[in-house]
Amino acid sequence: MKILITYAYAGVGHKKAADAVYGALLGLKGIDVENIDVLDYTNKFFKFSYPRVYLFLINRVPYVWGLLYYLLDFSLIDRFLAPLRGFFHNLQSKRFIKYILQKKPDLIISTHFLPAEVVSGLKKKNIFKGILITIITDFLAHSFWMNKNSDYFITAIEKTRRDLMKRGVGDNRIKVLGIPCESKFSVSKDRITLMKKLDLQEGLFNLIIMGGGFGTGPVKEIIYSICSLMPQIRERLQIIAICGKNKKLFKELNNAKSSLKVKLCVFGYMNNIDEFMEVSNLIVTKSGGLTATEALSKKLPMIIISPIPGQETRNCTILSGYGTAVRADTVNQVRDFVEDFITLPEKIIGMKTRINLLSFPDAAKNIAEFVLKI
Repeated sequence: MKILITYAYAGVGHKKAADAVYGALLGLKGIDVENIDVLDYTNKFFKFSYPRVYLFLINRVPYVWGLLYYLLDFSLIDRFLAPLRGFFHNLQSKRFIKYILQKKPDLIISTHFLPAEVVSGLKKKNIFKGILITIITDFLAHSFWMNKNSDYFITAIEKTRRDLMKRGVGDNRIKVLGIPCESKFSVSKDRITLMKKLDLQEGLFNLIIMGGGFGTGPVKEIIYSICSLMPQIRERLQIIAICGKNKKLFKELNNAKSSLKVKLCVFGYMNNIDEFMEVSNLIVTKSGGLTATEALSKKLPMIIISPIPGQETRNCTILSGYGTAVRADTVNQVRDFVEDFITLPEKIIGMKTRINLLSFPDAAKNIAEFVLKI
């Protein structure tokens, strides 16, 4: 079976999901699998601008992004714009379409709506006759994901399945297998060994703060706010700041940590986030689908800070509704939640118990098993 996995690098999450499924399928008997970024098969300007426009909107004018997100999810508006969007994406993806026709895969798996939409259009025209599987990488869908010619939709949780059914997708086409993340997030490691490896101090409450792969969000401001906690609380706390690819933030925090009133450990873009999550008691993060999935796989309670209007607010509503996360709209709210979790450890225990309702740590493996049965 020739399988093509494809994503669009408009955020690290879509790539991570694709990589996870690729890793689960790689080396299996009778499987020839390839994993590609659809943007590599578009023109240079489109590849350059696609992720940057998205990052500009969510970082500079998030409410404009939120307005667009919700407007474009209205069925009447989508019905009018979908053909135009499809035409534009096809125009930009000519090399991607040519690649599919050359490779002739039996099955295409997409973790982003752009390649899924292009392939769905090829199926509609009977140009591509293989199977299309769309993996929705958020806890609720959007009209962009609703490609009529996708044979199967893989969803995060049962609520996602019900959401798709309301949008007209048949139950037989929906599989609740979870959002795939790397298999290492389902593996437990020895905490003491990891603490030494990561050069962290034992016996403290470990708080990990992340701004995603691009290091966005008020990470620095949160740390400064936490420094205003009472000394008896600060002394029990160790902050692990993951700056991602934000070199400016990494430098600023490293320069400031010696003058702070709390123990701070600063890291850049790390490939062992699973290990940092393993040793942590609590995480402050955005509510991107993949980051949330990784935290859930590690049974790590979340404080979600200022979710971006759109997919992040929807994810946040689901996560907080199940009691696996709390939402903070200001850095001072983050500080207050941190204080609560340190002084009232039973809250952490309760959240860890509820995480089991949403956690699919073996999602990638289960998706691979499903693919083999098709």
